Amino acid sequence: MHRVQQSPVLIQKRGVSDPRVSTNADRPPAQPGSRRPRGRGLVLEPVEGTYARIPACRPDHWLHAVEAALSVPEVETLRRRLRVAGRSTVLRACRIWAAAADRRTGRDVAVSHQTVAAAIGYAEATVKRIVRFLSRLGLMVECARGRNRLSMDELHQARQLGATQQRAVASTRALTIPHSVYGTPLPLTGKVNGSTPVKKNSPTRALRARKAEASPRPALNERGRSGSPQRRYRPEVARFAGQLVNALPRLLWTSTKQPHRTVVNVPGHGVEVVWTGGRHIGHVCEAVERHQLIERGWTVQRILDRLSAFRVESRITEPEPGELRDALDWFFWLVQRAIGKTDRAPQMQATIDAAERATEAAARRAAADELRARLDEQQDEIQAAIAAMHEQFPRRPKVRRPYV
Repeated sequence: MHRVQQSPVLIQKRGVSDPRVSTNADRPPAQPGSRRPRGRGLVLEPVEGTYARIPACRPDHWLHAVEAALSVPEVETLRRRLRVAGRSTVLRACRIWAAAADRRTGRDVAVSHQTVAAAIGYAEATVKRIVRFLSRLGLMVECARGRNRLSMDELHQARQLGATQQRAVASTRALTIPHSVYGTPLPLTGKVNGSTPVKKNSPTRALRARKAEASPRPALNERGRSGSPQRRYRPEVARFAGQLVNALPRLLWTSTKQPHRTVVNVPGHGVEVVWTGGRHIGHVCEAVERHQLIERGWTVQRILDRLSAFRVESRITEPEPGELRDALDWFFWLVQRAIGKTDRAPQMQATIDAAERATEAAARRAAADELRARLDEQQDEIQAAIAAMHEQFPRRPKVRRPYV
């Protein structure tokens, strides 16, 4: 099958049975700067308004987002469960779709499974599983469903365009970058070049070398800008904040920066996955200490369960990332609404109530034992008082009356 592509503009044609099918002759010329070659053949046009609901992205940025998504452990688990090809094979197929997409919007991807399978050297079933895998992650959206058979009018149009062997038409898809995958935000831009364009013998490097000879400034971890040492949080607070960020990475988002996971090699501890970019985790630690969540017996899972139940009861919907001014403030506002300022965790409250009941029972038993001991000491006096009462008030004999 020929490799065909389309224009993002929906064109209404006359004399065509299906209004979604357009020809290259009826399309407007390509936009300036577009490097996509236009194939010869029939291409399906999406329904008007379809692209308005799909965020646009550049293909190179999309490839970088796919690489980031494949590094998430949950995505790797899903890939193995769906029996999708390896990571390198998925990236090879993604490069073909990125090359066929519009370089400004990432749309108009009209490449058949047969073409991609021939390019990567795999069967069409493998390509179909990759497409379903990317669609499930939200990285690819189908805008117009392809067909395996064309009508007589469409075959006639394909012959007029030179595609005499075309018997089917490929689906039209769009590349997009979701906000997050399994709670992990995806980068919206491509990689940054780590090398500097400044030459070794440039005046800028010489100026920086002269400045480097001056006495260094004190490190921020030794002395802050305000003159006070940087605060160090307790290990349990840092551990609690780390678990909370792993469950809700959106807490580290800011209006200008988005965090991402990075694999680092820690000496003596092996390889670890840490969050880089975005808000510092110290802000989360400060909020955890301010609300005294650990002192009140709350854990991350209990807080998430309570927030989920509270949102269902109060009918509070989770806002979109673009609608939140500060995700960290919104989250702890919701925590304050759900569990209050002084409410303890259910398990901790149950432990405290059980301890109070045990203390009260012990006090009652102690009072009963004291009363019993006092009665034992006064037993002789009590028996003498009872005997005196019997002597003073003797018991009268009961007279039995005959039954009449």
